[in-house]
Amino acid sequence: MFKPDSPFLNLPENLNRKQAFYLDGIRHAFEIIECAFSRLSAGLSELGKNYSEKNRPSSYVAYYLDAWAFVDALDRLVALWKLQPSAHTIPDPWNPDKLKEKMRNIRDIRNVSDHLAQRADQIISKNSTALGELSWITVIKLEPPEMKSCFIRPGILSPKIHFQMNIPKQSMFVANGAGNILLKAHTYTANLSEAYQHVIELAEYAEASLKSSFRNQDPGRLLGGDLFAICDLDSSVENN
Repeated sequence: MFKPDSPFLNLPENLNRKQAFYLDGIRHAFEIIECAFSRLSAGLSELGKNYSEKNRPSSYVAYYLDAWAFVDALDRLVALWKLQPSAHTIPDPWNPDKLKEKMRNIRDIRNVSDHLAQRADQIISKNSTALGELSWITVIKLEPPEMKSCFIRPGILSPKIHFQMNIPKQSMFVANGAGNILLKAHTYTANLSEAYQHVIELAEYAEASLKSSFRNQDPGRLLGGDLFAICDLDSSVENN
């Protein structure tokens, strides 16, 4: 999501440490969202294009891993965005309250996941599942339009299951050949594609705002970035 020259990756050394902490947390949330959604949309698109009775995945867990990682990271991003210093000065449409309202369905669905045991009876009464239900549109080609509506319902099946196939009612955001990705849990539904589109716009605003704020900073004195360390371990008897 962020290029090497992004202000998120080049925080000035004299930046207030609390602000630096929040910006680093926001950056990681953006990056996890990008990673999770890219893998999810690409994976769902391939599943829709290549599925057959002879080519069935042994498990759907990877799609749910990415879907719930996306939800969790986005909910964290909204919280960090609101708590960062001077958040009250952020203009519309990206002030914390407006962003929270845009992402309300993300928060609602995350609360179901976080309190799964406590809500078990409610979820069961709605014939829902522990992991939730995923549906999406796989775009085969645009001209002439050829698409497939896809649906995953993991877990146990009761004798009577009612579900509605994914049929978009308006123009949809498509990434990696997948659009209108919906995650439903209990009685809540979150449009992950729509949320990701908002995230891209938010990231562009955040980068532009930081670039403007850092314009007069010394570009040669920066805070360090991510650190990776490695060393060889000698486990021979002589060195124990």
